Formats: sequence, structure tokens, C-alpha cells
Amino acid sequence: MMDISSQLDELFQQWKMHEACVEGFFIPDGHVDEEAWSGFRPKLMVLLKEVNSSDAGWNLQQFVREKGYLKESSTWPTLIRWTYGILHGYPEFLEVENRYANIKEEADQFLRQVYFANVKKIAGGSQAVHTDIEHHIQSTGLLLLQQIRILNPHMVLCCGDVIFHGVQKVLRNTGSWTYERKQTSGGLEYIWWEEAQTFLIRYHHPNAYFPRAMSYTYLMKEIQKIL
Repeated sequence: MMDISSQLDELFQQWKMHEACVEGFFIPDGHVDEEAWSGFRPKLMVLLKEVNSSDAGWNLQQFVREKGYLKESSTWPTLIRWTYGILHGYPEFLEVENRYANIKEEADQFLRQVYFANVKKIAGGSQAVHTDIEHHIQSTGLLLLQQIRILNPHMVLCCGDVIFHGVQKVLRNTGSWTYERKQTSGGLEYIWWEEAQTFLIRYHHPNAYFPRAMSYTYLMKEIQKIL
């Protein structure tokens, strides 16, 4: 049986040839760190919208391993806080905030245990067009579901309503998957996808304007109710 990275390579080759991706730069999400990914719980996949880049020859996992997030001032500081919290026992916000400078420098270690992916794998602009994102999810949705099944994460954090609702629509339209849409007592929506044995969690994009402490604390408290 092929390892996860080889399966992803094969999948991305199919994806690149899809009619929705023939125009523009195709940017794959990249490989997992097989040892870190397979040996850790919870396995966390983060679904984002699209790459804000027109440069070919790189991928999202490579960007993370080369600490590209240190130069980025909006999306990644929030993602670092969220992923650190989920992977380290859901510490209180102030504990994370007080240690953030160190956490950021150490992030290349724990981010190996996270898989970041874009639902739209051709380069976009500085601001995503939701109708375009939705179209790509519906066009390439079966490939996206296959990517999730290859990775077999415990949870998928869908960063934006367009992603969560788009994935749900693909699941519904296939008619062959068993899933149930649920809600925590605190109101966080999620889907339990039976065949993949994974939770698909609805949350806002890291760039959405919410107070940092509130956004972090709510996510940590509600995820603990799901797992």
C-alpha cells in the first residue's frame, strides 16, 4: 500500500488535470510529515480557501516547513494560536498569549502535526471571491473528499462558511456517504462523517474580525465537547 504522500501525489495529478484547474497556476497542498502525522492524536486538518500567490513551484506544507508564516501578519498568527491550543490540551487564552513569542518560534515543530489544505488549488487573489470558491468546491468536491479520506484526520477545521457548507453539499449530492449535522451545547456546528470517521467543524476564517480572546476561547471549549 502506498504511503500517504504518494497517494496525495497521485491525487494532485488527477486534480491538476481537472477542467476547473486547467487555467491558472495549480498549487498542491504538499506532503504530510508521515511520522508526525501518523503518530499523533488528534490529527488535525485545516481547510482554507485558496492560495494568495501566482508563483508556481511551491506548496502549502513547504511554506509551513520553511516558516513562511513568520512573514505573514494576518492569517497565520491566528492559525498558530488555534492549532497550538488544540494540540496542547486547550490551554487558557492568556497562557497562550503570554507565551506567544516562544510558541511562534517553536511552531515549526507542532505544525508538522497539522495538515493545511486549500479547497481551491489554483492561485487566487488577495481577497477570495466566495462564488468562485463555491464553484471550485462543487466542481472538484469528490477529489476533496478523497483527500480527506487519504489523510484520515480526526477533525477538519473548515475556516469559513463557504467551505463548511460547500463540503456538506458535496456529501449530500453524492448520496452515498453517511453523515450527520450536529451542534454543540454552545452552538458550534459540525458534521460527523461516518465513513471517514472524522468531524467537519464549522468556524470562521482566521482573518474574520472577532476579538482574539473570544474567538480562541470559544473554539477551544466547544471542540472539547465534540471529541
